[in-house]
Amino acid sequence: MNLELIFSFANSVAFICWVFLFVLYQKRWVYRALFSFVFPVLALIYLYFILKGLGQEPQGGFDSLANVKLLFSNDEAVLAGWIHYLVFDLFVGMWICHDADRRTINRWVLLPCLLLTFMMGPTGLLLYVIIRAFYMRKFPQEPYVENLVH
Repeated sequence: MNLELIFSFANSVAFICWVFLFVLYQKRWVYRALFSFVFPVLALIYLYFILKGLGQEPQGGFDSLANVKLLFSNDEAVLAGWIHYLVFDLFVGMWICHDADRRTINRWVLLPCLLLTFMMGPTGLLLYVIIRAFYMRKFPQEPYVENLVH
């Protein structure tokens, strides 16, 4: 199986989903499509490659950085790790968009958060948490506070 083709497919799907999130984040069907179709497909691809990649040589572990590097010493495991990043960053982006829509945070204020989440995961989430605190006039925050008045 051509790993570069799978890599390109996963990247393209993720990029298109990010565009949909930004442009159509107020549409419920976007969230249903991501949660019901895109995430499961990417998760199955991830599962296939992580099992294939980690099953080749029983080396490495999670007890040190050196052992984690050994876990990802083959291309299948690296591809699985990349898909892991894509799916979880996209899920965080979906949560950010949904939460921002509920709090009527302007999409253009949201754009830097989404770009940073797409490129540097936790940095985009951090920026959104700061913006959200400003809009809510409240810190610390809870991720699912129902009081949306700001």
